[in-house]
Amino acid sequence: MDERQGAGPVGFERLLGHALREPAVDREAAARALAAFRDARDSGAHRVRPRRRDDWRPGERRLSGR
Repeated sequence: MDERQGAGPVGFERLLGHALREPAVDREAAARALAAFRDARDSGAHRVRPRRRDDWRPGERRLSGR
């Protein structure tokens, strides 16, 4: 018999239940973070384009003439 933690149907159900529960959220901290983001956005801090090396988005596809 497997003696690892979580083995067996009871352990599986306990682990699955833990995984499916929503994590506790500090609503005040979330509200402060959102307010800070909005203040920075409204002040123009996010209008600056990212440096090329910091922009991890996929590059635009170039069509070759060949």
